[in-house]
Amino acid sequence: MKFEDWESVSDDKSEKSTYHSLDEPTPAYEKREVTVPRRPDQPARLYVVGATWGGVNVTEDIRSMVSASETLILDMHTIWRILLPDPMHGTTKTLTVLYQYEDSDRIHLINTTEYVTPIIVFPTAHEHGAPASLKTLDRSWKASPYSPVEIIAVLYGPQRIETPSVLQELSKFFEGRRGQIRMTNSFFKVDAWPGRKKSWTVYFRFTQSKRIQCVTGLEDGALELPWSRD
Repeated sequence: MKFEDWESVSDDKSEKSTYHSLDEPTPAYEKREVTVPRRPDQPARLYVVGATWGGVNVTEDIRSMVSASETLILDMHTIWRILLPDPMHGTTKTLTVLYQYEDSDRIHLINTTEYVTPIIVFPTAHEHGAPASLKTLDRSWKASPYSPVEIIAVLYGPQRIETPSVLQELSKFFEGRRGQIRMTNSFFKVDAWPGRKKSWTVYFRFTQSKRIQCVTGLEDGALELPWSRD
């Protein structure tokens, strides 16, 4: 039995972009054999690829919230009590979660704010397509078919960024072809949450690696180098 092996640690119509289906022969993940097969009466396993909260990586915290029934309940009114210490005390924050269910090729993304309706992720919720609060990712982005970097998702505040020129600059940075990036409204070409301090998150991978990586931080901060090429 196979299981997807994830690891983590504003459209501009005038610009060209290169998208790649995540079901292509070189997808954003690779498969491996699990040592303990799932019993027929067990639900499909839920795997959290990565998660961020107010500019901090909280992947392990969110993984620990997955129940024995492979369900994840995110009460956005009280989640701050779990994800301590608070990275932005007194400020409304955003949570991102990238996840996948076993035996499914679909990759799902949550990008939500505090103080909204609770979000419940459970296996049967995805049988006929994800609910509105759970976005299904069906493509990644590459600057060209030969680019060594694949951008899975870029989030700025509550908004997903798909502007080709922004993705192009991020790709150049991860490839080592440009210097430090200041993560501002100007860079993202949008104020995704006017009047609020925003966090940002980038999920990406090097195409020769099976490992999905995640970098995150706060508005006006710098995108630095906390990743590995493995």
